Amino acid sequence: MSIVFDLSEYQPDDRIQELLSENPEGFILKLGETISGTPSLDPKFVQFVNEITAAGLPYGIYYVSHAHDEDEFMMEANWINDQMADLLSGNMPELGIWWDVEVEAVCREDVWPQLRDVIGTMEGWYNDMRIGIYSGYSYFNQYVDMDELAFYQIPVWVAQYGYYENSLKAEHPELKNVAWQYGDTYNDMSQDVSEWYGF
Repeated sequence: MSIVFDLSEYQPDDRIQELLSENPEGFILKLGETISGTPSLDPKFVQFVNEITAAGLPYGIYYVSHAHDEDEFMMEANWINDQMADLLSGNMPELGIWWDVEVEAVCREDVWPQLRDVIGTMEGWYNDMRIGIYSGYSYFNQYVDMDELAFYQIPVWVAQYGYYENSLKAEHPELKNVAWQYGDTYNDMSQDVSEWYGF
């Protein structure tokens, strides 16, 4: 099984070195989050992305959205684009860009068309289809139009812990199922871990 680990400021400084021996497919790093209305860089992003690049492994990035409307989604998208230009030389991460939609601001009935459209805008910017959605199993069923999600083939990374299978993938094989975060511990470490299917 191919696995990826996702990392943020909450992991210790030596975590990547600890995980390299597990032969991961790669890492997905928290780029940032909107804090008090302002997009903010994760304090360990630069350190972690440099270590992963030095190790020669692929990585992706995720952003924790707090968007209340379409304008705020676009503000966050533009900030992501600026950070990619400044920190990643404008290169698309091999494991994609992920919208983390879990906080209260994005758990609302009108969120789907706004999220769909900002992803479509970013796909146009980069001419790349590796811009996806990360959230829990219930979020996709409650807030996302599954038919449109399948039609547009937007990548899906679902979190569902403590179950024997990825229920979203089993129930919706028509989706572009890319990864399943199945646990938040790994080898006695507090560490999110995902099965990676690929784009």
